[in-house]
Amino acid sequence: MPEIIVCFKHVIDETELRIDRANNKINFEGAKTKISDDDKNAIEEAVRIKEKNGGSITGVCLAGPDAKKSVKEALAMGCDRARLISDPAFQDEDAIATAYVLSQAIKKIGKYDIVLTSTGTTDSYTGIVGPALAEFLDLPQLTFASKITISGNHATVDRLLEDGVETVGAELPVLVTVAREINQPRFPTLLQIMSAGKKELLEWNAANLGVDPSLVGKVGSMVEVTGLNVPKSSRKKIIFEGKPDEAAGKLAEALVKEGAVK
Repeated sequence: MPEIIVCFKHVIDETELRIDRANNKINFEGAKTKISDDDKNAIEEAVRIKEKNGGSITGVCLAGPDAKKSVKEALAMGCDRARLISDPAFQDEDAIATAYVLSQAIKKIGKYDIVLTSTGTTDSYTGIVGPALAEFLDLPQLTFASKITISGNHATVDRLLEDGVETVGAELPVLVTVAREINQPRFPTLLQIMSAGKKELLEWNAANLGVDPSLVGKVGSMVEVTGLNVPKSSRKKIIFEGKPDEAAGKLAEALVKEGAVK
């Protein structure tokens, strides 16, 4: 029966974001937070693997203390226990530093057969954390999985590629990044939501994990985000006058001239 670890991220709900057109900036004020939608696919897949093969699921989330609601949602979705990794030392770190901290948490958990992540989160979608985590843990990695099959000590994955599907496999333990197309996450039932509060939730900080201070936070990051700007866009605001047929003809000519249509 496989021991499954699933990593998920607490992110700002992108549907709640507003644009400050005066300053061409994103306004985060008042925006709600949630589990990254793609990470819900990873949690759902962990539950499906458990349903078929037994075992248990440990959820791991690296975030601030305000992420407890997301952690409890992951427990309601089917995780048996959870670890919230939170420390001011981890602020402003890039994907590689994030993967390092997650690897230290997974090493502290100890036994695991399958580590699941999404291919990317809905906030930044770097697509780096999963592969980097596999490197830190020295695990084979199977990426962009649209189907996962566990048979004994072997994992087989259908990889969703741009021009088709590739089937690959590896011996456990293994890290798998799941594609959004792999499943449709279920909504937790009322009973699952109520029982989530009774499940084990431990909070770990930098001292608990014994991380190298030079590899975490802003100091340990190779990428620094200096700002978030909204791309400027403008319309030509061309008005085609005349009767419908005449205006349509002018519009067609303009589109061909612009190279929008042929």
